[in-house]
Amino acid sequence: MTLGRQLLAAFAHLLLVAMVARELGPEGNGHYAMAILVPTLLASLLNLGVGPATVYYVSRGDFNIRQAMTGNMRLGLVVAIVGTGCMLPLLWGWGAEIFPSVPKNLLYLGLVGFPVTLLLAYLNTVMQGLEDFRAFNLTVLLPPYINLAGVFFALYILSYGVAGAVVAHILGQAIGLLVVIYMLNKKRKNEPILDESKAGFGYTGRVLTYGWKAHLSNVTAFINYRADIFLVNFFLTPVATGVYVIAVQISEKLWMLSQAASTVLLPRLSAMHETPRARLALTNKGFIVVSAITLVASICVAISLSWLINPIFGEEYEEVVPLLWWLLPGIIAGAGSRIFANCIAAAGKPEWNMYSSFGMVAINVVGNIILVPEYGIVGAAWATSLAYCFNTAVKAWQVRRLNSVSTELHN
Repeated sequence: MTLGRQLLAAFAHLLLVAMVARELGPEGNGHYAMAILVPTLLASLLNLGVGPATVYYVSRGDFNIRQAMTGNMRLGLVVAIVGTGCMLPLLWGWGAEIFPSVPKNLLYLGLVGFPVTLLLAYLNTVMQGLEDFRAFNLTVLLPPYINLAGVFFALYILSYGVAGAVVAHILGQAIGLLVVIYMLNKKRKNEPILDESKAGFGYTGRVLTYGWKAHLSNVTAFINYRADIFLVNFFLTPVATGVYVIAVQISEKLWMLSQAASTVLLPRLSAMHETPRARLALTNKGFIVVSAITLVASICVAISLSWLINPIFGEEYEEVVPLLWWLLPGIIAGAGSRIFANCIAAAGKPEWNMYSSFGMVAINVVGNIILVPEYGIVGAAWATSLAYCFNTAVKAWQVRRLNSVSTELHN
């Protein structure tokens, strides 16, 4: 079910990417990517690990829906106010230096979507922790299709350009948030009266204690996802960024299976805290299956793209094909590492993921700084793949170590 949702979302995203790329051109597509980067970057940097912590505690039965929903909304509102207040003067004073050639009004518009994006991420994870994947998938699937419809209307009916596409993105997130609030309110009606002490500091303290470790790992992973795009834009041009963004977006769609497996595995592995050997066996099985299918799918997509790139995106994006081949080793490695990361987090060791993420982002950033000025967007692809392969090797060692620790504890 979750993989089916991923495929439907990928289809919507493919149409969205093609529509924006063809209608706005490489430069406009680069501006759009940078404007959308503002809310997504903030939501990732200021997530505080609330999402994975919510899944961890709800799946274990430590908190119910009322406690998790109330606690996450309180946290989300505080973080949204603080984050927006800090980002506004940053964009005002140094927006031109941080985002060269990108109009400031687009950056401000993108910032409007930050609170909505953050709250949606906080509340969706309650559904994931409950393992109600029918409702969870619906709330995740709505935003991209609403976004797609909004972009079509903005670009082809109203001719609003990049600004209209950014507004459509925000609208999709907002409707998704309203739907998830409605569903959670329905599910919590039959629960006992809320224990205010657990929904207050008691809940917040436990979530943040677990969450900050997972948060640092997620922040470094997100920086790794987007560092290459930022550095390509910094060293090269918006046109090069627009081309590179397409290659990255296509390659990341090959993570659909690993993302679907991770969505289901994290709450399931967390619930298996009393059976560590069974948890390890399920992890290893998931790693083998996900890596093998991602490998086959990657080769098929790369070959097919040789014929499809011009009809779908246009001649300006021919460089996407060789870029994709260079990105594939990292994509395949990243798919497997995601399964290992969920096993580590489910065992209550999110800080282990943080350690390997530090090394991954360091390799990616340094590699991009060295290679992009000399080799252009191909150098960015080399650095990114190298970083992902390193991360997978470290996580494989960590899972083996985790098994040894769990065996010692249970003996």
